[in-house]
Amino acid sequence: MSTKTERTNAIEVLEKEFKDAKGIYLTNINRIDVEKITKLRNTIRKKGMKYIVVKNTLARIALERVGKKELTPFLKGQIGVVVSQNESMAPAKIIKDFQKEYGKDNLKDILEVKIAYVDGSTFSGQDTARLADIPPREVLLSQLLGVLQAPMAKFAGTLSGVLTTFACTLDAVKTQKEKETPAA
Repeated sequence: MSTKTERTNAIEVLEKEFKDAKGIYLTNINRIDVEKITKLRNTIRKKGMKYIVVKNTLARIALERVGKKELTPFLKGQIGVVVSQNESMAPAKIIKDFQKEYGKDNLKDILEVKIAYVDGSTFSGQDTARLADIPPREVLLSQLLGVLQAPMAKFAGTLSGVLTTFACTLDAVKTQKEKETPAA
């Protein structure tokens, strides 16, 4: 059994992880063996995130202290937590890929996401699967830039066409005037 000091230290560590996290995903790990959890941890670690198997009471205290109480009702059973400090939606993609690889017939049977906290909002497990399909931030920004740039490009093309037509009209008038004017 752990001492009070060890529990206090564990809560403080969890508080630090949860406090500034952009993404927190609570997952059910009761159907996963150690080998698969190790592979998942390695994948998550390579992406700069952490996967923590938590004691529910300690995680509950830490979440309450950092003001993320909406996650505490989901701390039941064997829980693993993916914590991302930088990319809030990246864990959803990793979890979905893991489920595809090891879930075989029923994706909900392995690494079920109970709830996700993403940039201040909570998402159910089903919604988390949809988050995985959202393109990365850079792709979304480039798409937005393209959408914003398109009207300006069309406007510039229209202006160019008007100016070209005007120049051609002036040239035609000049040519017509030269033909009408007698040579001296």
